[in-house]
Amino acid sequence: MNPVASLFRQRRRQAWIKGARYTALVAKGLHFLPFAVLLFIYFGYRAFLSGLPPGFPANLLMTVLLTWILTRTGIRTYVKPADPVFLLPAEEGLREYFRKSLLYSGIMQSLKVMFWMGFLFPLFHARLGDAWDFLAALAILIPLKVWNLWAYWLELREEDRPALLLLLRVGSNGLITLWLFSGRLFGWPLLVALVWFAWLTLYYRRMHSRNRIVPWDRLLRLEERTVSAWYRLAGHFVDVPQTGNEIRPRPLFTPFLRRLLRIRPENTYLYLYLRTFFRYREPFGVYVRLTGVTALLVAYLRGEWWLSALVLSLGLLLTGIQLPWIRRIHRYQPWFRLYPRPDMQKRTDWARLTFGLLAGQATAVVMLQWWLWKQPFPLLPLFLVIGWSMAWILGRVWLPKRLHKQSSLL
Repeated sequence: MNPVASLFRQRRRQAWIKGARYTALVAKGLHFLPFAVLLFIYFGYRAFLSGLPPGFPANLLMTVLLTWILTRTGIRTYVKPADPVFLLPAEEGLREYFRKSLLYSGIMQSLKVMFWMGFLFPLFHARLGDAWDFLAALAILIPLKVWNLWAYWLELREEDRPALLLLLRVGSNGLITLWLFSGRLFGWPLLVALVWFAWLTLYYRRMHSRNRIVPWDRLLRLEERTVSAWYRLAGHFVDVPQTGNEIRPRPLFTPFLRRLLRIRPENTYLYLYLRTFFRYREPFGVYVRLTGVTALLVAYLRGEWWLSALVLSLGLLLTGIQLPWIRRIHRYQPWFRLYPRPDMQKRTDWARLTFGLLAGQATAVVMLQWWLWKQPFPLLPLFLVIGWSMAWILGRVWLPKRLHKQSSLL
């Protein structure tokens, strides 16, 4: 038996075993949070559906969401940094390896489409069609997702026109989903879509015939990004030594940091934590995304003030869970231990930063509602008090104690 042919199955099994272990540890540390999130989704979804105005463009919302889901495609190859050296001579084995990788990725991506369509089924059933229409849409979207996976696999080999190919897929997916959720796909638009995708398939196959080189650098980068994202998520709850992150300089924030903090010994760790927060891709990206999502949900649920307050508190909690990574990343760095500053300052500066970030997030969410709420008083000042109180509890009390219990190295 060719050892390369069974290599993908072995690596997939090892990755699933390791992922299951970390999932169990994360679930053990979450306690009540999954139940709170499920309850929020249930009641929030009900309030969302009941509060929809008659003219709400549900088809456009479904189009945007499904276009993003279809276009954003991931491929799990489980490649290692040494593979370009040791696996390159085994050409036949590599074909079988990547064939299994694409089959596995196609199954997982199809399950992803089924999950999101199942989540959107109440909206679809309320505004767009019945169960048979839903199954017909699902029967079209799953093959379309598999086609996007195949096209993305070929796009990885192209270095000259990646933006053009991505634009082709986004436009094609958007047009198909718009026709589908508007109820006008089955007819002459379906014929046009079939002809168009047949031409795109021939175009991609001709592009593949010109370039059959395995894009090892891109595959390694994508695999590292996928694994790092999972380890970063697990690292917010358990100790994960394999955590990685992408560094982005962001020079625009450097003058802001120097004006915000005076260069003094008592601000040593605070300055380090702030630079870490702004320079790394996460949790800065999570902070920005959660702030935007929380603001949109609070704006939409303003008819139910208690639900809006719950959304604000939950958004601050989800953001706060991400922030201990800012401190953990420095635990193995020697200069972090050699600074001639008290150890207690590490904790106090991180608590100051956490409280400031969460209070700033609460303020931003509330201020974005000022122009949307017809009667901002007294609810918005109350929300601001709730947000700042939640920020103080998380940043000054709960998260520092939880972080200190998790690791004595900090």
